[in-house]
Amino acid sequence: MEAKQSIFSGISTPSGYQNCDREQIHLLGHIQPHGVLIGIDESALKIVQISENTIDFFNIPANLLLEKPLSAIFPQSQIDILGSFINHRDLEIFNPMQITVQIEDRNYLFQGIIHRSNGLLVLELEPLSKDLEDSDSHLGFYYLAKSAATTIRKAKDFAEMTDLLAQQIRRITQLDRVMIYRFDLDNHGIVIAEAKDEQIESFLGLHFPAADIPEIARKLYYKSWLRQIVDVNSRSVPIVPLNNPITQEPIDLSFSTMRSVSPIHIKYLQKMGVSASLSISLINDGKLWGMIVCHHFSPRYIDYELRKTCEFLGQVMSIEIVNKYEQQFKNVQEKIKIIQAKLKRNILDSAQSINHIFSQDVEDLLDLINAQGAVICLGDRISEIGICPSQEFIRSLILWLETKSEDIFHTNCLSQQYPEALSIKDIASGILAISISLNHTSYHIIWFRSEVIQTVNWAGDPSKLALDDEYDLSPQRSFELWKEIVNAKSLPWDEVEIEAALDLRSTLMLAALEFSQQALKLEAERAKVASQAKSNFLAKMSHELRTPLNAILGCTQLMHDDDALNHDLGEYVNIISHSSEHLLNLIDDVLEMSKIEAGKIVLEQTKFDFHLSLNNLQEMLQIKAKDKKIQLIFAIHPNCPRYIKADGRKIRQILFNLLGNALKFTSKGYVILRVSLLTEDKGLSKPVIHFEVEDSGSGIAPDEIDKLFEAFVQTASGRESQTGTGLGLVISQQFAHFMGGHITVCSTLEKGTIFQFDIAVEEISNQEFKEDVNASPEQNLATVKESKLALDEPKSLRILLVEDNTFNQMIALRLLAKLGYQADCAVNGLEVLKLLEHQSYDLILMDIQMPEMDGLEATRRIRLIEENIPLSDRVKIVAMTANAMAEDREKCLLLGMNDFISKPVRMENLAEVLKKFQPV
Repeated sequence: MEAKQSIFSGISTPSGYQNCDREQIHLLGHIQPHGVLIGIDESALKIVQISENTIDFFNIPANLLLEKPLSAIFPQSQIDILGSFINHRDLEIFNPMQITVQIEDRNYLFQGIIHRSNGLLVLELEPLSKDLEDSDSHLGFYYLAKSAATTIRKAKDFAEMTDLLAQQIRRITQLDRVMIYRFDLDNHGIVIAEAKDEQIESFLGLHFPAADIPEIARKLYYKSWLRQIVDVNSRSVPIVPLNNPITQEPIDLSFSTMRSVSPIHIKYLQKMGVSASLSISLINDGKLWGMIVCHHFSPRYIDYELRKTCEFLGQVMSIEIVNKYEQQFKNVQEKIKIIQAKLKRNILDSAQSINHIFSQDVEDLLDLINAQGAVICLGDRISEIGICPSQEFIRSLILWLETKSEDIFHTNCLSQQYPEALSIKDIASGILAISISLNHTSYHIIWFRSEVIQTVNWAGDPSKLALDDEYDLSPQRSFELWKEIVNAKSLPWDEVEIEAALDLRSTLMLAALEFSQQALKLEAERAKVASQAKSNFLAKMSHELRTPLNAILGCTQLMHDDDALNHDLGEYVNIISHSSEHLLNLIDDVLEMSKIEAGKIVLEQTKFDFHLSLNNLQEMLQIKAKDKKIQLIFAIHPNCPRYIKADGRKIRQILFNLLGNALKFTSKGYVILRVSLLTEDKGLSKPVIHFEVEDSGSGIAPDEIDKLFEAFVQTASGRESQTGTGLGLVISQQFAHFMGGHITVCSTLEKGTIFQFDIAVEEISNQEFKEDVNASPEQNLATVKESKLALDEPKSLRILLVEDNTFNQMIALRLLAKLGYQADCAVNGLEVLKLLEHQSYDLILMDIQMPEMDGLEATRRIRLIEENIPLSDRVKIVAMTANAMAEDREKCLLLGMNDFISKPVRMENLAEVLKKFQPV
């Protein structure tokens, strides 16, 4: 016996033993010599393969029996029985059977076992002893199995049950040693129970490396419950021919009871001094849980009935043993359930943070899985409980765990996978971690177990598993007790502890979701409040800026029409007018961006004349183009539909921005708008209109193109022009996205720029357009040809102007006068109501924000007074206000106003409204 220091107990498979995993032990083409194997062609009932040892049992060479009918060795009655099996899928129900081989009037009695293998009927014959000929084998099997099972079931616990199982198997088989052998997670084995002759050494408690039972062997043990080796030192018997005539490959002996033994395993058993063996599988939950391994130190044949008794006990005890094994954890599970319930209740019922909850339940969290320390990590916050490594190590460990992307991770030898942990093995040799990633926040609970220096007893030195050489397949190691001292490992994590951690993870997930929902809800409420405050602020600022702008722009409009205005003063007026328009555009763009950010933009699809809308846009922009002596071209392809249903206002706004920019930054040459319908062969469900705006301007630098659609960012030419807000393209892109499109741009310096986008629309017929009574108000306005009103045209409208600001009141009266109208004045809603008691009006131009009574309340009261008056006879009320938001317009119309003019008031807009409500 020797002792050896080792950091890890992970035993690698040496090169020689890798041959074991590659050796096809079910295709060796040999059997053990204690019986005969016959391969039968089912369709012809003839012998197509046979073991070479027939001369020993039948006194006939095997080659003389090949391709012979069964009648060559079996009487007809026996052939009839075998033939009747062909129609049955499950042949096991017929095993064993008494088989008579008849050769030259001499009968040989055998015990027959039959199964199928790749299209062949495989019959295995074992000589029938005199005892079995005279006994009732079925009753013997029943009593043996019942007696053994009854005894074993009396066990109080798992240890006693495994001991009794080993004892009963030894009583039945009379073998020298019977071991109960359990596999661990690494497929190493440990002897957990043993019944043996007093004269031989004990293997109880010894560990056997996974290489002792290779993967292929484990699969065979899973397929076939029982395996017998009668005489380790006997010579195996070849099957002739080697290949199955149906598959042309070696016959598959996976289910053969007489399959020969791997030369490597023969050497292994010989090294242990074993002459015969019997193995019974213990299978549970779809995997090989363990084995009953029996050794005998002289050749030993166990007949089929006794083997079947042992196999039956193995099948029954597979369930019973595992149940007893699991019962060991019941007390632990009950304890864990109590802790789980308490933690779950505290987590889900508490309004406090997860860190705080666990800090109140320190012992419970550690006792849950028997750990010495734990950390709770929420994002960057780390809370420590019990004995833990440094926070620096914990943070690096968390980063490493996150690369594994596992919900749960556990190891009892962290340094084997994470070498940095070797330095803190006394604190964290083992860890179990549960992780959750939710809304960009990582949640981790990590438990730590300290190092436990263990002594593992191996059946021989596992570092000497290598074979002597490639040809002499003999294990070098002896099977004397060999002790390995294991460092840097903690106690392993039991399944029940892992399940407890997983259950806690589910609870933590619910809590995290709840906390996350609360946090998101609070954040959403804060964002909503902030967004509303922002909207209110912008609306207020818009109103406060529009009010003086109304007076400024009103004055410039009046001054432009003054014949006394000289050239110099006219230039000053133009500067004031352009500067005011720029400020007004800035206000409008900021409001539009605010609505986009707040998600208040809606798709307003209306039916309109697309061609007419483009014509009106061209007329509007043509004035600016002529001023700059630039050619403005609208190239509308004939395939474009005239009448469509879409958000005309947003399309118009995008084109206005793109064309306006093109005109602004083009000093000579041209600006072209191309409009065409994409071809239908692209599989489009709706018509898609393609827009392209090209100019011959200065172009955009490549490094500026990516920033074009960022808010308040302007190109170099934009900054030089000192015009624009830096929001027009941003708003246009958002509008395009909202309608399912996307604006792209390509540009060459000193040559020009092209903007493109596509919008899906709905084409409508001429008849449908004309019949639609809900056509867009903008369409109705668009159909009215702009014309300068003759100032000398007689006006008969009785107008009441309601305006509390003195300057704006004066400007409005002057604009009305320019258009040939006169008006009475009021400064708030109360004055309006008093005037209406004594006088009637055709039209009221109503401001909204006024002292004492605002315009909305005044409108509401007026409509109540007019409740019984026909709609056509009611006074027309038009809002004329600096409240320019879309919701302001809707509010006014809902309260009964007939139209809406936003300040600053432009003369052409005012003229259009007056014309609209002119009495017939």
